[in-house]
Amino acid sequence: MSAMTMLAVGDIVGAEAAAWLAQRLPILRDQYEIDWVMVNAENCSVTGSSPIDGFGMTTEVVDMLLTAGVDAITGGNHSWDGPDVDKVLAYPQVVRPINVSEARGQGLVTLDGAGRTLTVINMLSPTAALPGMRAPQPKPLWPSWTELAASTSLPGAIVVDLHGESPWEKASFATALDGRVSAVLGTHTHDASLRGHILPAGTGYIADLGMTGRLGFSGGGFDPAYFAAQLRGDNPHKLPAYRLATGRMTLGALLLRLDASGHTKAITRVS
Repeated sequence: MSAMTMLAVGDIVGAEAAAWLAQRLPILRDQYEIDWVMVNAENCSVTGSSPIDGFGMTTEVVDMLLTAGVDAITGGNHSWDGPDVDKVLAYPQVVRPINVSEARGQGLVTLDGAGRTLTVINMLSPTAALPGMRAPQPKPLWPSWTELAASTSLPGAIVVDLHGESPWEKASFATALDGRVSAVLGTHTHDASLRGHILPAGTGYIADLGMTGRLGFSGGGFDPAYFAAQLRGDNPHKLPAYRLATGRMTLGALLLRLDASGHTKAITRVS
C-alpha cells in the first residue's frame, strides 16, 4: 500500500454550505495532493421544521458532493432523517453508523485507487442518539468494534468517524484502537478541536473535526436562540427549532497524512 493524504471534513450544515464546499474541493485536492476526501453530511438538509424532519441528506446534495470529488460520506444520529433517506442510504459511497441494527445502507466503505486502499467506518455513540429521534439505538462501541473486527475484512488504512458528544469517550476509544486503525476522527459537536494527536502506536485522533457552514455568533452553524429559550424556561416553540446561522463560512477540516503502513504521520488543520 502506498502512502496517502486524506481530507476529512466535519459536519456540513445546510445545502448552501455543501455547495460552498463543493466549489472549493477541486482546488483543495490539487493544492494538497489529496487522495481521498471524507465528509460528514448528515446536516445538509436543514429545514428548521423540527429536530427530526429538519435534518438528513438529499439526493441532490449527495450527487453534488460526489461530483465535486468526495469519496465517502458519513453520517450519525441524523442518518435516518430527511425526505430521501432510503435513496440516500442506497448510495455505495454513503455510510451510516455500523453499530446499529439496520437493513438499509452500509456502515463502511472501502476505497481503492492508484495502489491506495482506505476503509472508512462510521460509528455512533449512545451520547448522540437522543430519545425521540429516528436513529436506531446504537450498540455499545467496544463490543461492536470487537464483533466487526472479528467478522469483517478491513483492508488498507482504516479511518473511523466516531459521532458522539464526549471527547473523553472518543479519546478512550482511540486509545483502545491505537495501532489497529489509522485514525479515529470525532464528529457531532460542531466545535472544532484545536489539537490533533498521534497516539504512540500510530493512530491519529481528534476530538471533533468541527463544522462546515456559516459561523454566526456561536460557531455551531445554527442560531442558538431556540436553545437559549429552552434554557431560560421560555416557550421555545415561538422560534424555528433549527435556524441556520448567518455570517461568514468556515471549513472544519483536517489533512491526515498516512505512511505506507497506514500509520498517521501528520495531522494538519485546514480552515
